[in-house]
Amino acid sequence: MLSFHDIAKGSNHLVKFHHVATGTRVEFPSFITDFSDQVSVSWGTETIFGRTDPVKPYQGTTRSISLGFDVLAPTLEKAKENLFNYSKLVQMMYPVYSAPLAGTNSRGRVIKSPPLIRLEFMNLVKNTSLVSDDTGLLGCI
Repeated sequence: MLSFHDIAKGSNHLVKFHHVATGTRVEFPSFITDFSDQVSVSWGTETIFGRTDPVKPYQGTTRSISLGFDVLAPTLEKAKENLFNYSKLVQMMYPVYSAPLAGTNSRGRVIKSPPLIRLEFMNLVKNTSLVSDDTGLLGCI
């Protein structure tokens, strides 16, 4: 008999997170409860002498994805596994720090890597670049 996780994996209904700095991966078999994908393009305005219309230089594009999902577990063991994966996901929200800096009694550290995440869910959130080996969309949470 197939488990819920096996069915979700077979139909690609897993929400997948990949922490870029450490390579840690977690995935959740889930039901999507909320999804929105917004793209915003920013343009500047420059008025130039002798022109009646302003010039509109491109400044940048921002994409914001909101994803809500419920994670179910058919057994206590799967619930514990989901909770463990959730704990790993929370740890991914923090940067990676360097080893303590050299010096006497030094405890200082510097940020080695920001908390960048690759997120993937079906074809709704996915990296379509042919350059990357990872299909998750790079961003921050």
